Amino acid sequence: MDYLLPTAWESPKFELGETVTPSPHHPLGAKGVGESPTVGSPAAYVNAVIDALSPYGVTNIDMPVTPDKVWAALRAAGVNE
Repeated sequence: MDYLLPTAWESPKFELGETVTPSPHHPLGAKGVGESPTVGSPAAYVNAVIDALSPYGVTNIDMPVTPDKVWAALRAAGVNE
Protein backbone atom coordinates (compact mmCIF):
# COMPACT_ATOMS: atom_id res chain seq x y z
CA MET A 1 0.00 0.00 0.00
CA ASP A 2 3.05 2.29 0.25
CA TYR A 3 3.69 2.37 -3.49
CA LEU A 4 1.40 3.29 -6.36
CA LEU A 5 0.83 0.57 -8.92
CA PRO A 6 1.78 2.25 -12.22
CA THR A 7 -0.95 2.42 -14.82
CA ALA A 8 -1.23 4.10 -18.22
CA TRP A 9 -2.06 7.39 -16.46
CA GLU A 10 1.36 7.49 -14.80
CA SER A 11 3.28 6.59 -17.97
CA PRO A 12 4.91 9.39 -19.97
CA LYS A 13 3.79 10.05 -23.50
CA PHE A 14 6.23 8.92 -26.16
CA GLU A 15 6.46 8.50 -29.90
CA LEU A 16 7.82 5.49 -31.70
CA GLY A 17 10.17 5.87 -34.62
CA GLU A 18 11.38 3.23 -37.01
CA THR A 19 14.23 2.99 -39.49
CA VAL A 20 14.34 -0.02 -41.78
CA THR A 21 17.80 -0.90 -43.06
CA PRO A 22 17.98 -4.48 -44.35
CA SER A 23 21.26 -6.31 -43.89
CA PRO A 24 23.13 -6.72 -47.18
CA HIS A 25 24.77 -9.89 -45.81
CA HIS A 26 21.62 -11.98 -45.44
CA PRO A 27 19.21 -13.10 -48.18
CA LEU A 28 16.20 -12.02 -46.10
CA GLY A 29 17.84 -8.81 -44.90
CA ALA A 30 17.58 -10.09 -41.31
CA LYS A 31 19.90 -8.90 -38.57
CA GLY A 32 20.79 -10.24 -35.16
CA VAL A 33 19.02 -8.82 -32.14
CA GLY A 34 21.64 -9.29 -29.45
CA GLU A 35 21.98 -13.07 -29.42
CA SER A 36 25.71 -13.11 -30.11
CA PRO A 37 26.80 -12.21 -26.55
CA THR A 38 24.82 -15.15 -25.19
CA VAL A 39 25.96 -17.83 -27.65
CA GLY A 40 29.06 -18.79 -25.68
CA SER A 41 27.55 -18.87 -22.20
CA PRO A 42 25.97 -22.37 -22.34
CA ALA A 43 29.25 -23.90 -23.52
CA ALA A 44 31.18 -21.98 -20.86
CA TYR A 45 28.79 -23.27 -18.20
CA VAL A 46 29.21 -26.88 -19.37
CA ASN A 47 33.00 -26.45 -19.46
CA ALA A 48 32.93 -25.15 -15.88
CA VAL A 49 30.99 -28.21 -14.77
CA ILE A 50 33.40 -30.52 -16.63
CA ASP A 51 36.36 -28.72 -15.01
CA ALA A 52 34.79 -29.19 -11.57
CA LEU A 53 34.18 -32.88 -12.19
CA SER A 54 37.45 -33.67 -14.00
CA PRO A 55 39.20 -34.85 -10.79
CA TYR A 56 36.58 -37.63 -10.69
CA GLY A 57 37.26 -38.69 -14.29
CA VAL A 58 34.26 -37.01 -15.92
CA THR A 59 35.21 -35.79 -19.39
CA ASN A 60 31.87 -35.04 -21.05
CA ILE A 61 28.30 -34.03 -20.19
CA ASP A 62 25.81 -33.11 -22.89
CA MET A 63 23.71 -29.96 -22.64
CA PRO A 64 21.52 -29.17 -20.87
CA VAL A 65 23.39 -29.90 -17.66
CA THR A 66 20.90 -31.17 -15.11
CA PRO A 67 21.50 -32.57 -11.63
CA ASP A 68 20.51 -36.00 -12.92
CA LYS A 69 23.13 -35.86 -15.69
CA VAL A 70 25.83 -34.77 -13.23
CA TRP A 71 24.86 -37.59 -10.87
CA ALA A 72 24.85 -40.13 -13.72
CA ALA A 73 28.24 -38.92 -14.96
CA LEU A 74 29.73 -39.26 -11.48
CA ARG A 75 28.23 -42.72 -11.06
CA ALA A 76 29.59 -43.76 -14.48
CA ALA A 77 33.01 -42.49 -13.43
CA GLY A 78 32.87 -44.76 -10.37
CA VAL A 79 32.12 -42.19 -7.69
CA ASN A 80 29.82 -43.84 -5.15
CA GLU A 81 29.54 -41.16 -2.46
